Amino acid sequence: MYFHDPRLQYPVKVEKPDALYAWQLQQAIGGVGGEIRVCLQYFFQA
Repeated sequence: MYFHDPRLQYPVKVEKPDALYAWQLQQAIGGVGGEIRVCLQYFFQA
């Protein structure tokens, strides 16, 4: 069973967009060595 809590653990205030940080975050999650890519690679190899 899953429980989803939409509240953030820490409050976040974003004053202005940061394109460099957004790019780095996207690379960490779904880039060449990102978590999603590695997860899917192991899933398909299994």
